[in-house]
Amino acid sequence: MENRKSEWSLLKHDVPGRNIVLTEASGKATAKAVQELTAYVVEKGKNFKGKWAYAPNIEKLDPVEQPETQQAFAELHKQCEEAGCSAMAFISGGLAAIKVQAKRHQRTAQTGKMVEDYFSTKEEALKWLKSMGI
Repeated sequence: MENRKSEWSLLKHDVPGRNIVLTEASGKATAKAVQELTAYVVEKGKNFKGKWAYAPNIEKLDPVEQPETQQAFAELHKQCEEAGCSAMAFISGGLAAIKVQAKRHQRTAQTGKMVEDYFSTKEEALKWLKSMGI
């Protein structure tokens, strides 16, 4: 029996009254899909007045194995910081493997100004961002 990865899917959510870009990705990410995601997040973030944050729900992502896709995720971190993103609140459902992979992308991007943390639920992530004034 063939072990097939699930197809990439991206949902985009608004957080009314908040400067937060919230996405929910699932399946197998490709470098092209991550580049399109990056363009969306950066453009939406630039339209906010004041501090803004990115809250990606990554708990349903397949493991990222391709080097070019890993690099695209690192570039996502870098471009978000360059666009003025103050924080990234990863919603990982408490899955340690996803947290480790996201931290690897952060290290590769060598971001320093942007604060990043990991949460089991969307509610926890939004509460943390609210405590930062976002």
